[in-house]
Amino acid sequence: MFGGFGAGAMGGMPQRFEECYHCYSVAYADKSHLEKGDKILLPPSAFDTLARLQVDYPMLFRLENTEKGTQTHCGVLEFTAEEGTCFIPFWMMQNLLIEEGALLTVVNVSLPKATFVKLQPQHVDFLEITNPRAVLEHALRNFSCVTKGDVIQLPYNDKNYHFELKEVKPADAACIIETDCEVDFDAPVGYQEPTKEEMLARSRAGSEAGSMTSGGTGSSVFANMPKQSAYAPAEARSSACPSPTPSSMSGASGLPGGGGGDDGADGAKELQGVRLVDGKIVR
Repeated sequence: MFGGFGAGAMGGMPQRFEECYHCYSVAYADKSHLEKGDKILLPPSAFDTLARLQVDYPMLFRLENTEKGTQTHCGVLEFTAEEGTCFIPFWMMQNLLIEEGALLTVVNVSLPKATFVKLQPQHVDFLEITNPRAVLEHALRNFSCVTKGDVIQLPYNDKNYHFELKEVKPADAACIIETDCEVDFDAPVGYQEPTKEEMLARSRAGSEAGSMTSGGTGSSVFANMPKQSAYAPAEARSSACPSPTPSSMSGASGLPGGGGGDDGADGAKELQGVRLVDGKIVR
C-alpha cells in the first residue's frame, strides 16, 4: 500500500484508518452500476485494518486529492480491489479533479445524520419529470452521505441528471442512511421565470380549453345536441340511437298502444339491444 498509518499511531497500531491508493473508476472493475451511488471498492487489507479499529458503522470515508485540495465523502461496498488500488464512481473523480491512476487519500470518518439538504438541478430538463421529489428520494437510496459543493449524478429513464449540493445540515458533510432528512430544491441552472406575457398566454390557452369542454356557457357540450323523443315517428328517429317503439312497450301501463299484439312483438324482435316485450326486458 501507499502511505501509512495516521498520526497518533502507538505500538504499531493505528488510531484511525488513513491510506493512500492508486485510484481508478469503477468501470475498470466491471462495476459500472456503482455510478448510481457513492460506494467504492477497497482492498482486503483495508478491511483487516478497519476490523482492528473501533470504527462507527456504516463505514464512511473522506476521499482527499491532496494535490488539488479537493475532498468528498463516500461509503464502501466491497473489499475486493487489488492491493494498492481503489475504485470509485467516475462522477466522484470529476468532483475530486483526479485522473485515472492518481494517488487518493482515504480516511475513515464519522459523520452526523443529515437533517436538511438543498439541491440545484444543473439543467432545466429536470422539470420535465412528473414527480421529481419521488425520483430524487428513490435515487438517493444508493447514497451513504452527501457533501456540500459536490455535483452528484442521478440516473432516471436512461438519462443522467446532475445536482449540486448547495446546502447540507447540520454539517457540510452528513450521513443520509436511515435518517429523516428534509429535501429542498433551488431553481435549475438556466431557469427563467415566465414573463407576464407568457403567463397571460397560458391563462388564455387554459380558458380556451375550458370553453371547449363546457360549450362556452358553463353548460354541458351535449346541451346543443338535437333532442328526440322515444315515441317520435319512425321516419324522424336517428338510427344512431335506436329507441323502443310504442308497440314494443305494450306491457307498460299508461303508455300509448298498451294493448299490444302480434305486430308489436314482431317489431320488437327487429330492434337490436335492450328492449321491452310484453312488459319484460329482453336483451
